[in-house]
Formats: sequence, C-alpha cells, structure tokens
Amino acid sequence: MSKKPINIDEREMNIFRNICTTLYIITLFSLIGIQLYRQFALHQPQEEWNDIALLIAFNIVVLLGSVLYVSGTINPKKIKFRYLIAGYLGFILFGFLFTIFKYTVLLGQNIGLTQVLDYLLIVASISGLLALTWGLLAFLGSKRIEKLIE
Repeated sequence: MSKKPINIDEREMNIFRNICTTLYIITLFSLIGIQLYRQFALHQPQEEWNDIALLIAFNIVVLLGSVLYVSGTINPKKIKFRYLIAGYLGFILFGFLFTIFKYTVLLGQNIGLTQVLDYLLIVASISGLLALTWGLLAFLGSKRIEKLIE
C-alpha cells in the first residue's frame, strides 16, 4: 500500500495540471489588463503600477526559460545560425516598435532621434541578454533530455 495520503493517477494529475495552467494564464492576462488599465486609462504614476509590471515581466521570462529547459526539445546548436539571427533581430524590432509606440502614441510624448537611438540600444541589450539566457537554458535542457534518454 502506498504511503501517499492521496493516490492520484495519471489522468487526475493531467486534469490538475490543465486547471493550474488555465488559472495561471487567466491570472497573468488579468495582471496585464490591470497594469495597462492603471497605466493608460487611469494615468497613474509609475510607482502605482510598477510592481505589477515587474511581476508580469519576471513571470513571463521565467516561464519561457522553464519551458525551454524542462521540455528540452529545442537545441540551439541544431538551428541554423541565420534563423537565430533573424529571430533575434525580429525580437529587437518588436521590442523597439512597441517602445516607440508606447512613448509616442500611448503616452503622447515627443521623442527625438537621440532618445530613439537610446531606446534601440536598451532594447537590443535586454533582448541579447534574454536570448543568451534562453538559449543557454534550451541547450542545457536538450542535454538533460539526451542524458535521460541514454
């Protein structure tokens, strides 16, 4: 007889994981909605919603890194270098365009060429750090899975 207080079979565990995943996604999107509402509809100062934005960013970064490591399905060494560069440049372009959109359209600020270049440098640096971290986690995850298979 098992010493576990509750016997959960595979089907019940999958149901539990599906419920947890659904609630996690709902919570994350709710936090994003609350943060955007407070920032752009209520025009609250950054100190009022910055903690929520940091929690969202940390959560998403850790989520993607965890998925890359635990799944182990993506090995950056097996992906063509030009695809990695294209993905990185796309990541920078998306972040840069969102940053420009945020400051010019959503916040109604006038930005100069110097600020645009500063934003590009910041986005490229942060994107590079994230890409390197996620790439390392994906590589380590694929090595972990290979060891488990052997």
